[in-house]
Amino acid sequence: MAVSFIPGLLVFAALFAGLSSAQVNVLTANYGTDRTNANLQETQLTAGNVVPGSFGKLGVFPADGEIFGQPLYVSGVTIDGQGTHNVLLIATEHNTVYAYDADQAVRPVLLWHVNLGPSVPSSMLTSDTGAFTDVSPEVGILSTGVVDPQAGVVYEVAETLQKGAPVFQLHALDLSNGQERMNGPVAISATVPGTGLGSTSDGTLAFDPAQHIQRPGLLLLNGAVSVAFGSHGDSGTWHGWLMSYNASDLTKQLGAFAVTPAGQGGAIWQSGHGLAADDAGNTYFITGNGDYDGAQDFGETFVKLSGGIPKLSDWYTPATFQMLADNDYDLSAGPAFIPGTHTLIGGDKSGNLYLVNGDSMGHLDSGNAAQIFPAVNGFIFTFAVWGRPDATYVYVREGDASMKCFRIVGGSFDPNPLSTSSLTGGGARVSMALSANGGQDGTGILWVTTGEYQDPTTPGVLHAYNASDLSHELWNSSMRPQDDLGGFVKFVSPTVVNGTVYAVSSRSVVAYGLLAGSKGGQPQPVVAAAMNAASYGVLAISPGELITIFGTNLGPANGVGLQLDATGNVATILAETQVQFDGLPAPMVYAGATQVSAIVPFGSLSNTSQVRVQYQGQTSATFPVSVAPATPGLFSADSSGSGQALATNQDGSVNSGVNPAPAGSVIVLYATGAGQTSPLLPDGSVVSADHLPVPVLPVSVQVGGQAAQVLYAGGAPGLVAGILQVNVRLPDGVGSGASVPVVLQVGDQSSQAGLTIAVK
Repeated sequence: MAVSFIPGLLVFAALFAGLSSAQVNVLTANYGTDRTNANLQETQLTAGNVVPGSFGKLGVFPADGEIFGQPLYVSGVTIDGQGTHNVLLIATEHNTVYAYDADQAVRPVLLWHVNLGPSVPSSMLTSDTGAFTDVSPEVGILSTGVVDPQAGVVYEVAETLQKGAPVFQLHALDLSNGQERMNGPVAISATVPGTGLGSTSDGTLAFDPAQHIQRPGLLLLNGAVSVAFGSHGDSGTWHGWLMSYNASDLTKQLGAFAVTPAGQGGAIWQSGHGLAADDAGNTYFITGNGDYDGAQDFGETFVKLSGGIPKLSDWYTPATFQMLADNDYDLSAGPAFIPGTHTLIGGDKSGNLYLVNGDSMGHLDSGNAAQIFPAVNGFIFTFAVWGRPDATYVYVREGDASMKCFRIVGGSFDPNPLSTSSLTGGGARVSMALSANGGQDGTGILWVTTGEYQDPTTPGVLHAYNASDLSHELWNSSMRPQDDLGGFVKFVSPTVVNGTVYAVSSRSVVAYGLLAGSKGGQPQPVVAAAMNAASYGVLAISPGELITIFGTNLGPANGVGLQLDATGNVATILAETQVQFDGLPAPMVYAGATQVSAIVPFGSLSNTSQVRVQYQGQTSATFPVSVAPATPGLFSADSSGSGQALATNQDGSVNSGVNPAPAGSVIVLYATGAGQTSPLLPDGSVVSADHLPVPVLPVSVQVGGQAAQVLYAGGAPGLVAGILQVNVRLPDGVGSGASVPVVLQVGDQSSQAGLTIAVK
């Protein structure tokens, strides 16, 4: 067949949207469907600069009600009539969703807001101790929504008061204006066969909105939105419920799952953690106090559902399930995955952490189905997970108000804590998140919000600990009056993204970040890291590589994409920003305040290149970067550097889990870091189909562990020289699935692990 050289408008847009916003997004609760509470792509905040005098409060984003959902961050959103913005999404118990300009904390810029209906007064709801006071004075949007950046929508569930009764509605709001999309909203309802508490005489159990709250973060997976429900403090006629809806048409319910259809209880509440998912498309959650029989009822259980229609696939239940239920020691934290594995972590109210094999969960524990580790004294409501090369680090709160770090080595918890913090005050219902630049020492920070959730007069405190040594508290918001957090809200993870910490404070979100110094009236650019723009690898650069430099004061507040100069090449000065390699200006692909992207000049470079950034007459300190012949990185579909690769199928459509490529067909991949080319085009050249530069070093591709035939590897017509297009014929015998590994090799260097394509 003829080899196609046309990347297509969709791929062009996806590629350069990713480059111009190579910023990290936070689109769902707990930073991802693995629910680790960790952002491992934080390049600006380190243990060296989150210190008094350098880090502090930037501003406050106000809201009209209590906030129990984690703020979400979406970069590069086109707002109707207002250009492109990085957006902070905030949802309140008053049922209002706000879209703020995330970069304008000093003087907040409200892009749009919408109210989704009257909230439900908390006085209408009851708990096992009487009035429902956990959320007061109203219940509206309680969970964390989820964003689909490709569709341009955010999904939210609002509890509204209609005709004197609570009704839950699922909404899909347009990111550009807040208007309803996907045929929403839709009232959430369900019935299943069942004889449990509240069922009818004909054996039907119906979901009763008046008996439930919607606490766990929503899950968007394989074209479906899943929503889970628990109880008002174990009061009334409640069951755990999960409903799934077609994400493109909310009127189509895909299915419903009841935890205890023949009994009672089994709330899915998870202290607000989101429903988890693995790379095979399975959904996981934990259930609270309730009945268990291993046939229909699954209280106090790790549950696995498979398929688009929720269907029980596997489960794990502790042997002590009855004791946990009788004493209100229920499963309360997680679940989350150890990164790169199918091993689940969870916690309970008696201080135990669990390790459960998600591929073979073991059902009712007979003594060896899981590791149950007595980690702390007291409740566990949340934890954070840092996957590092040597081990997996798990952070949890001790009952006596200190933080502890444990390691998982060889699939088991080391019982000896790696480090422990001093006492921090406040109750057990803390909020937690971890930020780091991969597994690098000196970049890991554990962020913890403490306070007394039942005493609004006690201010909350945001703490920053050195994640490698919890005994070293780097900073906290009580050190200076001007950094005060204000009110405390339990369980809500701080959103740490692109150098800013967005912490919930009752009826507002407070932004913290690096405090800019000044030099000659204009802050000096400060470089934190330089990375391959596709893989986010940091070891070296190569000629022609597209790199992204992270830092502060690097360029304009509102980012600007590439521009062509008078010769038709990509300009080397963009919005008064320039990147130089050994004094040689580089073609600029993107310029923004916290990141710039540029093409490393082709030609001869020394073993170490001296790099600096200039903006509005100010120049960063020069920083050295090692140079290698090739540093290949494959572009990912979501610009994260992992997961689904940016790839097109043979028919020109975008490869994805719902649009896999047939074995034996041709796919097109996009990469950078292939090194020198022949012919050597001028820096910044836009490649044409009649003048194709190809790498000097040999190029090969493996798909699913098998060698694939490379039909073409070279410049991508219509894109800047330095972007590599690779046309590959898939092996006939390659395995099928939504996540088939793909690896590009140039010379003796390979692209990053964790990139996949979908094959049928």
